[in-house]
Amino acid sequence: MIVQSCNNATNLLKNLLDWSRSQTGRMTFNRLRFDLIGLVNEITVIYCDIAVQKKINILKELPAELQIWGDVNMISTVLRNLISNAIKFTYPGGNITLSVTKTNSEALVKVIDNGVGIPEVALDKLFKISSKFSTSGTQNEEGTGLGLILCKDFIDKHNGKIGVESVLGKGSTFWFSLPVE
Repeated sequence: MIVQSCNNATNLLKNLLDWSRSQTGRMTFNRLRFDLIGLVNEITVIYCDIAVQKKINILKELPAELQIWGDVNMISTVLRNLISNAIKFTYPGGNITLSVTKTNSEALVKVIDNGVGIPEVALDKLFKISSKFSTSGTQNEEGTGLGLILCKDFIDKHNGKIGVESVLGKGSTFWFSLPVE
């Protein structure tokens, strides 16, 4: 519980700092070529202990490598938020799947869980600062609603797209796409 509390506090502080730097123009956009799959694997390692404590399996459907152009720190923040949320809203014994596919022009990343799902009326509110939405996780983990807003901002800076599909009681799929070149 202490580790989970510390992780939640750390994520909140990172999100607040990133969001404030983004909103005030103090965050530099450092585009470079990097391996998205390596980053997904690196971020997954960070959350393995939390997932194990909650008895959640993290499954991966990834190609061996996928080079993209982007800001590693921003994409890392997006992945951390989506994976952290998936763990938060998945019941013990559940599964989270990280999927990456490539088309001719973009990489599509999905974080799929079989957790609590999101009410349809709330889906429009998730990525908007004007209509903050936050609920407690399956073990009363707290959220601020700021993480997804930050994710949208960072994906927009990459000329990508972000979205969610969810069925209440069955789980959610959060996805984002990034231009490959």
